[in-house]
Amino acid sequence: MVEYNRIFCVLVIFSTTIKCEYSELMNQKIGVRVEVLNMIYENETTITSTGHPRCRLTLHKDTCSSPQFKLNDTLSWSTRVCYKWVCDTTKYAMRVESCWIGSPNMSVYILRDDGCTIEKAILTSPVYTSFNRAAAIGWMAVRQKNMKYMHVGCTIRLCHLCDPKCQTITPPRTCNDNRADDYEAMWNSSSRVKNLCFPEPSTTENLNLNFGNSPFQNVGNIIILLLVFLLR
Repeated sequence: MVEYNRIFCVLVIFSTTIKCEYSELMNQKIGVRVEVLNMIYENETTITSTGHPRCRLTLHKDTCSSPQFKLNDTLSWSTRVCYKWVCDTTKYAMRVESCWIGSPNMSVYILRDDGCTIEKAILTSPVYTSFNRAAAIGWMAVRQKNMKYMHVGCTIRLCHLCDPKCQTITPPRTCNDNRADDYEAMWNSSSRVKNLCFPEPSTTENLNLNFGNSPFQNVGNIIILLLVFLLR
């Protein structure tokens, strides 16, 4: 009940008439539409020839493990929603930023351009479980008269894992509601970053180097020359 009561404190209502009844808006169940994500690359020069990553936002009722909202599903004022962002990539890290809810023409921003929440009673700051996965919990506590669908839009900022600035960009470290996640350790202990940006010499190269220093190399050359002489 504590969380439910907090929702009333962040009521944001857009209405063309002052006579609109609050209770009518609060009891209204509406659908959800996710807008196409806005994609931004931090450094265009580091984009590889492998193509652009595919990123998506899905919404889930109550918990992040629940099935995602479908086109015909509706939510009420007090419906708890899990936001999940995923980018299908092994070479980039993402930052979720500038998210809004409402309608395209009359929206309320819930995440700042630094990736942190504007009002944690509406949405927590995203928590990153990897470089390309994040989730947040919130409520779509925005209503507008005659609203049939709640629209959700976000920007995804991508930086290449080998870009030295990428580690300072994401995950955000300045959000005041973050859990005690050790994002520095996530970067420093990442095998993905190590293998992509600091690859070790391949096994084939090592074998070639070892064979080049082998004491039997000259013997092999002598045997080859001897066979050539006998075949004449």
